[in-house]
Amino acid sequence: MRKRVSIVLAAAMLSVGVLASVGSAAGASANASAAGGSHYQARGGYLSARGFGAHLGQAAAAARWVAAHPYTGRDSEAPRSGKFATKGASWQGIAQSNLTPPDPNGAIGPSSYVEIVNQKMAIYSRTGTLIQSGNLTNFGSGSLSDPMVLWDPDTQRFYFNVWNTNNATMVIGFSKSSNPATVTTTDWCSYTESFGYATGNFPDYPKLGQTKDFLLVGVNLYPSSSSTTSTQSDLLWTAKPQGQAPITTCPAAPNHGRIQNLLNTDGTQAFTLVPAIQTDPSSTGYVMGSADVECTANPCGNTGNFLTEFTITNSGGTPAVSAPTKISVTTFMVPPSAPQSGTSNKLDTLDGRLTHAVSGFDSRFNTTTIWTVHTIAGGAGSMVKWYEIKVGGTIAQQGKVSSTSFSFLNGAISNDRACSGTSCAFGDSMVIGYTRTSTTSFPTDLMVSKVGAGAQGGATVIHASTTFDKNFSCSPCRWGDYGGATPDPAANQAGAHGEVWLTNQFTKGGSVFASGDGTWNWEAIVA
Repeated sequence: MRKRVSIVLAAAMLSVGVLASVGSAAGASANASAAGGSHYQARGGYLSARGFGAHLGQAAAAARWVAAHPYTGRDSEAPRSGKFATKGASWQGIAQSNLTPPDPNGAIGPSSYVEIVNQKMAIYSRTGTLIQSGNLTNFGSGSLSDPMVLWDPDTQRFYFNVWNTNNATMVIGFSKSSNPATVTTTDWCSYTESFGYATGNFPDYPKLGQTKDFLLVGVNLYPSSSSTTSTQSDLLWTAKPQGQAPITTCPAAPNHGRIQNLLNTDGTQAFTLVPAIQTDPSSTGYVMGSADVECTANPCGNTGNFLTEFTITNSGGTPAVSAPTKISVTTFMVPPSAPQSGTSNKLDTLDGRLTHAVSGFDSRFNTTTIWTVHTIAGGAGSMVKWYEIKVGGTIAQQGKVSSTSFSFLNGAISNDRACSGTSCAFGDSMVIGYTRTSTTSFPTDLMVSKVGAGAQGGATVIHASTTFDKNFSCSPCRWGDYGGATPDPAANQAGAHGEVWLTNQFTKGGSVFASGDGTWNWEAIVA
């Protein structure tokens, strides 16, 4: 969710006034902003249930738990023998100096890569050459936040969603062809859609996925700007245009609607609905949620021991949502904030929610599976935990990125399934992109992979920050909120495995006047 760092701050948002009580840098930001008469914006990315103070308390409690339970397992990043993904194209992406964190994510198509952050979009060639960048305000006005983009193999188009926090609407758009060349209405259709929320509502942390028939957006609903707890998780839907042919004239506004208050099997809120980005076109899709790690009433708390799967089908032009399926997992906890070298500022690691999901057929298990990931307490502080789930609620495999020396956060995962629009291949391997940091190292983007039935491989460094994060949101410094990972539809299907393209965050440092956020995009070639 967007936050504004200015002389007067919205009460619902993670304000400098709140931050000043926990970190001196934020207090300086407020003073500098007021003294200079300037207007600055920071990005919250999500509203912590029970308020930011409670979130800090959860993180501190997690830090004490980690200290009392030292990690003795193997370093997940240690080099291993076997096959793993290698880095291909790799380049610096876009960012905005007046917003933080960047919410970096992207999607690969047959001819180009589209990155989307904060209020900007950029289109690149498959070698990383910038074709054009522009503002999302070309498609919808207002205070835009939490953007996501995906590639849809079925209609051969890119789709995006971005939330207008001013009036609780969503701006949804799609490319007119498979290869947009501009960030304008010349190459994109867009629509501002109301889903029945009041202007003061906050449908926070919108996550985008799709089926053959619908775009799906999961949100945590906060009733007002002063709410400290989300009251329900809703699934928003929009009918997709059908057909793969390029269009010149945008069609009329599509049908859309809202499915309210999805619940876990125990009747609690299905926290942070994450629709899967679908690779194999199908009218059946999937949405993941989890135990409500932020609610205060029993049986909730700041721990969870299950995930939840919902199946989405097409019922006469409207999505139908199945009953929830509970997936038992090892107990997880809200993670502590992550340290950095050279500063007492720590990075925010979110609250244990799922942050990304991709679905596709896996020939190894002869079924469609869902790959999903979150950051939880473990290892030296925070670790990235991943799951591959057979549809129907059975865990096919799972793993983690953890260490005795480093904290890991902001993971995004994808299979290597290649669906060209006429045929599909691969899908038994995965790549995760994430951030690593510690008291002796600056935030660094890396990836790990797992090829087929082989072991999870060691880490590959993608891009290292050369300083610590010290922007106007610190401390904890807002970081990522999510990253991007999507399979390559144009991978050579005569090969042994596919490719995954990823986006994540690094920092240039920042100040009380600028975020210093940077983003990095790269290609992962699965061996």
